[in-house]
Amino acid sequence: MVVEFSLEEQLAVETQARVALNHSDSKEVAQLCATLIKQNAHQSKLLSQAVRHIARLEAIMCFTHLTRP
Repeated sequence: MVVEFSLEEQLAVETQARVALNHSDSKEVAQLCATLIKQNAHQSKLLSQAVRHIARLEAIMCFTHLTRP
């Protein structure tokens, strides 16, 4: 699967990134960075669990379909 952002989405992300890069308060940027690291870990785990759950459901559906006369 390839993630594709629209031009508007790309611009919004780039704008937000530049705000952080150009911010003068390094402690605030560090706090933002720490928050984003935690959020990324949470989203990665959630996505991984969701994919595994979907795979289990598909396996159940496939097995159910194969065992029906």
